[in-house]
Amino acid sequence: MANIPFSNYSARRGGKRRQVSREECLHDLKDELPRIFMAFNKAVKKYNKVASMFNPNAKVRFDAAVLNTAIIESLQDAFSDYCRWGKYKRFILRLKDYIFLVKKFNGHDKPMNIKTQHVNTISNQLSLPLFNDEIYQDDPIIFFGYKIDRSGEIFSPQIVYIDENQVKWIVSEDDIFNVENLFVNEDSKKEVNVSWKGNSERKASNN
Repeated sequence: MANIPFSNYSARRGGKRRQVSREECLHDLKDELPRIFMAFNKAVKKYNKVASMFNPNAKVRFDAAVLNTAIIESLQDAFSDYCRWGKYKRFILRLKDYIFLVKKFNGHDKPMNIKTQHVNTISNQLSLPLFNDEIYQDDPIIFFGYKIDRSGEIFSPQIVYIDENQVKWIVSEDDIFNVENLFVNEDSKKEVNVSWKGNSERKASNN
């Protein structure tokens, strides 16, 4: 993966990263967000293909590590120049001054993490380095992730922004492929047609 250029510009808000709204994110990353969701769908298909090779009676539980590996590989293919590894072998995708982390979400739309000081730093958007250097400390941290139900179905891929340890806003897959509706006036909304929502089969294979 290539090195990512950076600037020394600082816009810290009392030791915290730049605050960002849902609308700002949708606007700034209107070209990149659809590619993220398409990469996710590609990864799920690969995961299901791999999972189908094993006897379901031999599988102990859903393996999030395998799915996360597939997602990371797919994101690396889509954004090869904007990926790198941070502290604690944390995969980071940086797009237009936004940092994306990949996580499995719980029922409250929060990443399933073991509580550590580092996790607390991320959940509060504190301006501490995620890398082994001092760059990118102003970029807001955004989570991209998914949920798993009891039957093993992978669902609800979404982008989540967390600050003050609270979910501030969410962008779903349907939001992304209808995002044009957010940037047109009322008179023209009826003319917007979306032909693809990116929905793929996401049930973990048991065959």
